[in-house]
Amino acid sequence: MPQVRILHGPPDFSSEKDGLGLDIEQAFDYTDRAVIPQIRPEVSLFVPPNRPAPGIYLYEGPRLVAAQFLSALCPALGLGLRIYWIDGSNGFDAHGASYAARVLGFSPKELLARVSVARPFNLYQLETMVCRKLPARWSGEPVVLSDPFGLFYDEDVPWAEARAVFSRTLAGLKRLPAVWLVLSSGRTPPAGREGLVELLGKA
Repeated sequence: MPQVRILHGPPDFSSEKDGLGLDIEQAFDYTDRAVIPQIRPEVSLFVPPNRPAPGIYLYEGPRLVAAQFLSALCPALGLGLRIYWIDGSNGFDAHGASYAARVLGFSPKELLARVSVARPFNLYQLETMVCRKLPARWSGEPVVLSDPFGLFYDEDVPWAEARAVFSRTLAGLKRLPAVWLVLSSGRTPPAGREGLVELLGKA
């Protein structure tokens, strides 16, 4: 399993360093009222030749990072790609993906049917999904782990226990040789619960 690739800003499409082949600045046009996807298939993830090698890709982006990545995946989804999406923050934007699908000339219903969405409601469910349920079903699909860090900020769970669950979950990511796209929206952790994003980056 390759080392974690940390992307602190929009990936450079021309760079071999980040390994993603996705340029968010080119794929999206920001307006003052909405994020309207101006999608160019040649800079879209998983559309040939943009096929990342298996590994863990950590992207630290803005609040809308989940919606950005989902829309950027739409060209490949429209062409038949199937993905797993583990939604750690209830940020799966089906409406935005449907819009992007129509812009690209695809059926929104057929495109969204190629995304298997799972929503863990706590860190224990996330661990079970990553370490047990997903490996039993996985057959080569990319996996998006969308903003999972907030699940570990639950103050009802002792920090030592949360860290232990995080370590086991990270071990599960490493065992499954998928393309893992781990998205972080930059949420500030509570005092005393810092360091999980950095821990993943050092894995």
